[in-house]
Amino acid sequence: MKLLVAIVNIAAMLALELFWLHNAYQKEYKQFLLDVNKSFESATQKEQTYRIPINDIINPGDVTIQSCGKEEIRIIRQCPAKDTIIFDNISGQSLEIFIHRAFYELRQNIMPLNIYCLADLFAGELQEKNILASFTIDHFNTATGNIIETTADILNPAMPAKYVTVSNISASTSLRANLQFTNAAIFKRMSGAIAISTGLVLTALISLCFVLHFFQRKEKKTAEIKAPVANEKIFKIGHYHFNPEKNELSYSDKIIYLNKKENAILRTLCEKNGNVVERNFLLNEHWENTGIIYSRSLDTYITKLRKYLKEDSSVQIITIKSQGYKLIY
Repeated sequence: MKLLVAIVNIAAMLALELFWLHNAYQKEYKQFLLDVNKSFESATQKEQTYRIPINDIINPGDVTIQSCGKEEIRIIRQCPAKDTIIFDNISGQSLEIFIHRAFYELRQNIMPLNIYCLADLFAGELQEKNILASFTIDHFNTATGNIIETTADILNPAMPAKYVTVSNISASTSLRANLQFTNAAIFKRMSGAIAISTGLVLTALISLCFVLHFFQRKEKKTAEIKAPVANEKIFKIGHYHFNPEKNELSYSDKIIYLNKKENAILRTLCEKNGNVVERNFLLNEHWENTGIIYSRSLDTYITKLRKYLKEDSSVQIITIKSQGYKLIY
């Protein structure tokens, strides 16, 4: 029963670890997509800035903004007449988005978008954020979806693009990054969480092995007590079991390991079947000397044996005056 409870507890811990790891993966996946979006937006802004700074767009003339109500905002570049460009915000977009698109179109008039430069910048952004992915970038017409320009197709045709991030850069065109990545790209970013989870799982498995080993050893010892080997002489002393071949005195689940002298004296007492064992016999048998030093040593061992047998009150080693000792149970 104890073994079953231990296994159930460890299995529950493993299940919780797997649940935690799954949630960590989902969280990292969402952060992965967020980082892709930020990387693409950053690369788009850098491409425009590197292509031609805003100061180079508005000089030598000035840029002014004229509002004609909510329906229309005009940005006018005050240059020679042939360079004057008027942008109408007839769709009523926010001022921030409109200005962004207007400056993009101003750049396009001076120097068109370099999609390959954008791809290099995007690759750099992904590398900085530890994102492993393949991609292509499309410059397409927002209304029709027709591709105006695209980078070289380096994606695996057998693997559909898992994620597409889009950036609207003008009133009529947009940029789209098509990405392909595997689960390994997510796992690489969550190496810390995997290390912690692996450590906890290994700890659980080691604990399970330890518990199994402990109970197997315990069951083996119990089986040895209940079913002794035919060649072994096991003495039953009350509720105790005494195995002189192994120097073991056991009571319930407790095992006492006797030293050589303790084992020999208790065996002699057991073999006499409740008869008196003379003191001189024990001294001659186990010390080969009847001197006072060895006599006191015998008393010490008898005291230890009485202490070992105290768990069962029916078991006693009694002293027979002027004779010796008797084991009763």
